[in-house]
Amino acid sequence: MGTSIITDDIGDGSLKENNIYVDFAYILKLDEQSNLSLGLKGGITTFETNFNGFRFPEIQDDPAFNENLNNTFPNIGLGAFYSRDKFYAGLSIPNLLTSKHLENRDGITRIGAEAIHLFGMVGYVFDVNPNLKLKPSILTKMVTGTPITADFSFNVLFNNRFEAGVSYRLEDSVNAMFNISVVPALRIGYAYDYTLSNIGSFSNGSHEIFVLFDLDLWGLKKGYDKSPRFY
Repeated sequence: MGTSIITDDIGDGSLKENNIYVDFAYILKLDEQSNLSLGLKGGITTFETNFNGFRFPEIQDDPAFNENLNNTFPNIGLGAFYSRDKFYAGLSIPNLLTSKHLENRDGITRIGAEAIHLFGMVGYVFDVNPNLKLKPSILTKMVTGTPITADFSFNVLFNNRFEAGVSYRLEDSVNAMFNISVVPALRIGYAYDYTLSNIGSFSNGSHEIFVLFDLDLWGLKKGYDKSPRFY
């Protein structure tokens, strides 16, 4: 069981979105080398806009921005993850309930619906030698009415401590990352995303710094050090 809290703030408060969810997982041991994990999540998303201070040329005044919004939407999601020592595959639907953040009201058409997304992933770990592992993977996203999106990634893990890799998202971006295991329970890293689509005219890419850590809060002794994973 776990929790996730995600906050997005766009345009200095013009649009705020908060996601608060509780996650549950159950692991089925299929045999000595493979597991099937089933997951369920539930929670709420709050959506708030603040268009005060927006300035539009008089001829382009848009009535859709005349009213601020403050809504809360419930949602549930589910997923399945199959894993072996070197192979994994998974499917997930993070939002089974569709919601309309902006809608048609008072004769004004506002578009802002959250559609159902289906994610699929697969990957494998190749042992080149005891100190070198190659980790190719593919992540796909499918949404009704839009083209399928796919991310192709290739990472290299050295000495089970240093990792670096690149990835490519179809017709959208290329990425590079590296991370290092400081101690068995702590890993830190950096990633850079360079945009290839027309958004690149307005963006020089994005930088990310991340920290990953494992905690055995209940002393179950089944954490990162007892059952290591390389994907």
